[in-house]
Amino acid sequence: MEIINSESSMPSNPVSGVRSAFLTVICILTFIGSGWGIIKAVRSYVMADYTASIAQGAMKNVEDKVDGQGNAPGFVKQIMGSVIEDMNPDFLRKMAIFSFISCLLTLSGAILMWNLKKAGFYLYVAGIVVLIAAPLVMGKLVGAIGATIVGMIGVVFIVMYGVNLKQMNK
Repeated sequence: MEIINSESSMPSNPVSGVRSAFLTVICILTFIGSGWGIIKAVRSYVMADYTASIAQGAMKNVEDKVDGQGNAPGFVKQIMGSVIEDMNPDFLRKMAIFSFISCLLTLSGAILMWNLKKAGFYLYVAGIVVLIAAPLVMGKLVGAIGATIVGMIGVVFIVMYGVNLKQMNK
């Protein structure tokens, strides 16, 4: 007696329990991006003192050159002063911690969505919210600019994952 399997490996219509190729691709991209983000966050935390000293030195040189020309608008000097102030080891460590948490949430969310669990979508969204909100709450210009750029990519992924929610179980 031969048993016939009614489920094909590549259904034409997404069926609950079968991950689409699109969802597979965006999950893999999230695995790579979040994994790399975790590595970067650990590195940023460890290297905060060195990074701050290099960045502050470079910004001081730029500030001295702008002051030497004497015709820079006041807002340029304010922005440079803000960047110099923001580039301190404590701020860089806090940003690294928030980045680590954000990447853990997005990675965990992607793993759950890989397994077709809808809860993963909400974890992923929480990770993006942490990434965007942390520097804004801390009121730092440098972090807010970086979070806005990375956050836009995260929002695109939220939309792409949202399109695939119908495939996922509770």
